[in-house]
Amino acid sequence: MIYIILVIITFFYLFFLLKEDEIMPESFFLNKKFLLTLSVFFIVMITIYTNLSNLREYNEYEKISKKHQEIRNNISKIKENIPALERRMYENPKYYEGWVMLAKSYLIIDDIQSSSESYKKAIALNSDDPIILKEYIATLRRLDPKVNKEKILDIFNLLHKSNNADIDIYNLKLNYSIEINDSALTRKTLKDIIENPKIKNKDSYIQAYENMSVFQSDFKISISLSEQIYAKISKYKNAFFILTESNKVPFAVKRIETKDLNRNIIIDSSNVMIKNQASPRKAYLSIKGSMKNVVDENLKEIYKSDLIDIDNNFIYKIN
Repeated sequence: MIYIILVIITFFYLFFLLKEDEIMPESFFLNKKFLLTLSVFFIVMITIYTNLSNLREYNEYEKISKKHQEIRNNISKIKENIPALERRMYENPKYYEGWVMLAKSYLIIDDIQSSSESYKKAIALNSDDPIILKEYIATLRRLDPKVNKEKILDIFNLLHKSNNADIDIYNLKLNYSIEINDSALTRKTLKDIIENPKIKNKDSYIQAYENMSVFQSDFKISISLSEQIYAKISKYKNAFFILTESNKVPFAVKRIETKDLNRNIIIDSSNVMIKNQASPRKAYLSIKGSMKNVVDENLKEIYKSDLIDIDNNFIYKIN
C-alpha cells in the first residue's frame, strides 16, 4: 500500500510542478487526462504485482518469524532462570507461588515429569485454586492417563469440593473417562451429574445413563481406510475413531497412535464407552486427528460418514 501512495504523490507532484512553473511546454504527455490515466494504470499494475508477488504473505511470515523468535528467546530465559528458582525453592519449600512458577516453567521447556512434581508440591500447600488443579490434571494426563488414574481422581475430588455445581468439571471428568476407556468411571460420573440438584439441563446425561441399562449382542465393525483418508490421518500423532448415535454422547471411541496405524481398523464392544451399553443398529462414524492423546475441542475432523448400518462383522469402506 505504501508503494501505491508514493506513486500517486509523485505523479501529482510532478504534474503541478511542471504545469505551474512552466518548466516544459504543454504537450500531449502533460495532458491532465493522460497523466490521470497513467497514474491509474500504474496503481493497477502495482496492485496486481503486490497480489502476485505474495508481499502480504511475506509480511505475515515476517511477523510470525518475529513472534517465534520472541518465544524462543523467552524459553531460553526461562531455562536460564530455572536453576535460580530451584535454589530458592530448596531454601523456602513453603513458597506456594514459587512451586507454581517452577511447574509452569518446566511445562514450557517440556519437562512434564518435573512439572507434575512441582504441581504436586504446590497443591500440598494450597489446594483451593481450581485453575492450578486443572493444570495438574492436564500434566498427569500428558505423562500417562492410566498410570496416574488414582492421582487424577483425587484431584477431581478436590475440584468437586471447591465447586460441586460446575458442570465443566464433570465434563472434564467424562472426557478423561473416554480417554482411558473406563466405562465404570463414565457411569459413576453420569450418575453424579443426574443426582446433583445444583446442575440443570441434564437430558443428554440422563439419556446416556439410561442406555447403560440396556444390553444387546456384541458388535464389531471393520473400517477400511482409503489412501486419501490414511494420508490425512498420518499428519497427526493420534487418530480418534468415534461412533455416535444421532447427536448423542459417543458410545464407542478408539484412539490409535498414527505410528501404529494401518488401513483396516476394528471397532468392537471393547471400545464401548459404557459397559453393557446398547449398541445401536445405525450410527455415524467420525475420524478426528490430534497431536495430543486426549479428547478436547482441538480435535480436527478428518472424516464424517453418513448414517451407516452396524451388524456383526460389518465392513465399512471409505472410498
